[in-house]
Amino acid sequence: MRWFTLEHSRAAWWADIALYAAASLSLCLTLLAGSPAGSGLTLTLWAVAGVASWTLVEYVLHRFVLHGLPPFSDWHAEHHRRPTALIASPTWITVLLFLGLAAGPAWWLLGRWPACALSFGLVTGYLGYGLAHHATHHRVPWLSPRNAWLARRRRSHALHHAHHGHAVMFPEAGSRHFGVTLDFWDQVFGTASAPAPGRQR
Repeated sequence: MRWFTLEHSRAAWWADIALYAAASLSLCLTLLAGSPAGSGLTLTLWAVAGVASWTLVEYVLHRFVLHGLPPFSDWHAEHHRRPTALIASPTWITVLLFLGLAAGPAWWLLGRWPACALSFGLVTGYLGYGLAHHATHHRVPWLSPRNAWLARRRRSHALHHAHHGHAVMFPEAGSRHFGVTLDFWDQVFGTASAPAPGRQR
């Protein structure tokens, strides 16, 4: 068994999704069953902050690490060369990053229950990202091709791949559409393409 591989089998890829789905569900049930009385609103806000934080983390990692920092940019270039291959970080690495850079520090700084809620939001955001990214490159049976959100995500991600084509893999100028789950941070930081005249995004 190889400990570090970027390309996964279908079974390994879905096992990663299943792990994060189980982690998200476990954190949610832990919050529902064990959190202190009267803390629901506060913990809900921490969970929402976790999801929102994930969308920014996703954007920053994609734009500045995967498209700017070797060797990660070299590894990510392989995804641009073969977009339908199941290329992703090994599960053990993402788990360690979540524990070491998010859950651990949050527990130390915020305490048990806010850290649990924040981690729930982050993990759920990451799970959503994994499914959204997969759906932009593959047919997903339970998502209708006419789903408006999915159509927007596929268009945005196709534009991202078009900007980072084979000839000039990672140009400094013209880099666009780094958000996978939504366009919000691309709009904020000016990396979304302007809609064509007369056409609404």
